[in-house]
Amino acid sequence: MNLHQKIQHLAQNKSLLRSLKPKTIASIFVASALLYTLPARALTSYLGINNGTGYNTEPEYVDRSIQHTKDLNLEVARMGMDGVGGFTEGAGFNWSARDAAIDRYLNAGLKIHLVLSARMHVNRDGNYEQWKANFRYFARNVMMRYKGKISYYIIDNEPDLDYGNGKMSAQECVDMTRIAYETAKSIDPNIKIESPPVMGIESGLLDEMLDAGIAEVSDYIGLHAYGGQISENRLGHPWRVLESRGIRKPLAISESGSINEYCNGSQFETEDCRRRWFAYFGQQLKRFGYDHALLFDLDGHDSWAVAPGFNPTKTYQQIKDLSLNEALSNADFESDNNVETGWIPFDSNDVWILEGASPYVSFVRNDNSGAHGGGGYVKLNNGDASPDTPVSVRRIVGQLPKGQKVKIGAWVYVNGKASATLKALGYDYRNGDAEISATSTKKNGWEYLEIEVPISRYWTVIELGTSGTGNSGDYVKWDDVSID
Repeated sequence: MNLHQKIQHLAQNKSLLRSLKPKTIASIFVASALLYTLPARALTSYLGINNGTGYNTEPEYVDRSIQHTKDLNLEVARMGMDGVGGFTEGAGFNWSARDAAIDRYLNAGLKIHLVLSARMHVNRDGNYEQWKANFRYFARNVMMRYKGKISYYIIDNEPDLDYGNGKMSAQECVDMTRIAYETAKSIDPNIKIESPPVMGIESGLLDEMLDAGIAEVSDYIGLHAYGGQISENRLGHPWRVLESRGIRKPLAISESGSINEYCNGSQFETEDCRRRWFAYFGQQLKRFGYDHALLFDLDGHDSWAVAPGFNPTKTYQQIKDLSLNEALSNADFESDNNVETGWIPFDSNDVWILEGASPYVSFVRNDNSGAHGGGGYVKLNNGDASPDTPVSVRRIVGQLPKGQKVKIGAWVYVNGKASATLKALGYDYRNGDAEISATSTKKNGWEYLEIEVPISRYWTVIELGTSGTGNSGDYVKWDDVSID
């Protein structure tokens, strides 16, 4: 039984599904797992976190959740609309505890992404029309109550899993999302609706929902991504699903996380591996042009918590130090490169995951005769890698002009049989699988490559790459990257 079959077999058990442990670390992290901790800040609302204030509205608990969310430099929290009543059309509501929790978040300067569940928050009546009426009544009352306070709603949660009251079909998802969408737009056109987030990046229910018209009644296509689902060959899957149907909608991830059990090694190694998962996830989000993501989770759910019982872990600190909007720096490789904060090696070697080093990448300084300018450059030893193995360094470049084009240039030196490619990735938030590239044509001499990139948000990911040749002595050097 392969991993995909196991996932399908375990779909009824969310905890077991997420704790599946692949045979090798590489199968989780694909081309690499990265020590990626950029300097803190500049997150704005790009990242957020799930916490337990959907079902726990005790003031002390809410305040501690807020404190840790802000300490993590996050500005968004996901909250369920639990405990307010209104289960059936015409039923009464009790808003006091929920009002107090929401006001606490808003007064702290945090935004709320609110879950409206057609299965958990209203009575799933055997009469389908009545079930829809129940949900319409609930959604309208919630949106009217929090008009001007909450402007982002997530419809249900993992409809392809059964949480005790059945799964939801694609048509049911579309019908309930349509109710929320039309209600929202009639109350406040600025309210945004995220489609029912499926349990995983490759869920077949997403395909069915798209065919049934979910994109027509959603502002964002909702997804969840755990463990190996953030790998290079998988995180781009939803974009290809949309493209095959001629649909262009921004993608959002409302749950994302990892646990130590995903990793091999000692307790120390698995803790660092988990920490690096979140770092790698941050880079992958930008590489694939995802609109935003919420992490899972703050204080509960045992192994999933980044601060169980509000006690911060290494992963907590990793998230706190993330910054995904840093301007380009060390473009000439003259400064020491910290692989946790600068140019990040990207390859398929397991050693990099646990030890933070790539056998194919070296950052050279003080080699005036070997550099294009100055004495620094990055060297990709592709002769040591198996044929066609991707070898590269990447970095997120933020603070770019939204809606404009930028020119990205770099100097490259190719020695041996390989070629080298300059790429821009993640620049199109409606087609995160797109890339723009320029490939070398010259051997044994410096060549300038340049690409023009349209920036749809405020970032792109630059890749300086090559492919393995298996021929000892082959290498590629990159130097003097520029953005105009």
